[in-house]
Amino acid sequence: MLKFIVKRLLLLIPVMFAVSVLIFALLRLNGTDAAMSYLNASGIAPTDAALAHARAQLNLDKSIFEQYAVWLKDASSLNFGASYITGRAVSEDMAHYFPATLKLATLGLFFTLVFSVPMGILSAIYKDKFIDYAVRFVSFLGVCTPNFWLGFLLILLFSVHLKILPPFGAGGLSHLLMPAFAISFMSIAVNSRLIRANLLEIKSKRHVSYAKMRGLSASRVLFSHVFKNASLPVITALGMHIGELVGGAMVIESVFAYPGIGRYAVEAIINNDYPVIQCFILLMAFAFAISNLVIDVLYAFIDPRIRTNA
Repeated sequence: MLKFIVKRLLLLIPVMFAVSVLIFALLRLNGTDAAMSYLNASGIAPTDAALAHARAQLNLDKSIFEQYAVWLKDASSLNFGASYITGRAVSEDMAHYFPATLKLATLGLFFTLVFSVPMGILSAIYKDKFIDYAVRFVSFLGVCTPNFWLGFLLILLFSVHLKILPPFGAGGLSHLLMPAFAISFMSIAVNSRLIRANLLEIKSKRHVSYAKMRGLSASRVLFSHVFKNASLPVITALGMHIGELVGGAMVIESVFAYPGIGRYAVEAIINNDYPVIQCFILLMAFAFAISNLVIDVLYAFIDPRIRTNA
């Protein structure tokens, strides 16, 4: 098992390197001019002399290969440069904003588990009955509803009409409830449908019929023989949900004016702030990779067959 974990961690190096090359090239070949954005944000007239000075100051006057070599050398020591717009160190800003996004994603994951698990179980138990149809309808809405649009609806209902939750900003738990639910709604929908499908498939297996013939109670059959086996694909999908929740915060934080790395990254994209965008995408790629590694290890502990192979 330790060898498996070490091998997966080592694979992160070429993955992160490939991501860095791709995003570095795309940013500089997309036709935008970061020097122009820098001058506009600074209120300086974009004359030829001012553009030349800005490119030299931002290290944009060198070839793309030289720029990448300098950036990679600094990034290897977690120095992602300074923001073109604010002049602050990107790594310090990320460290400042990331805890807020982490709290939002954690609550979103909590909502995903708390709502999707009972919804999927009830839908499978009461197959083709009212509860099943209701859960499937909610799941359909979750898959089809954009999270930013859901965010606006939540603000309209709970902040404008009911006046029970704050619409914007950061603070206590009340500031997290609406944005966390908005980013988790699609994950709840996908997870509940996956749980339902897996439960129905496992219920038709031969070992479940044998368990019933042995006189085991319906609840013991459900949780010991059905749910345990049906949860394995759900645990695998959970790794993707973790990354989706962190990435989905990018839009939701802008809707709710929540001070996290998602809102910080949106502002950087608008201003062509290359160092911030590069650091953000690398952080998202790392979050996806680590979350899937954790889920793979958890999967191996739950399923003895995988543990034996490892």
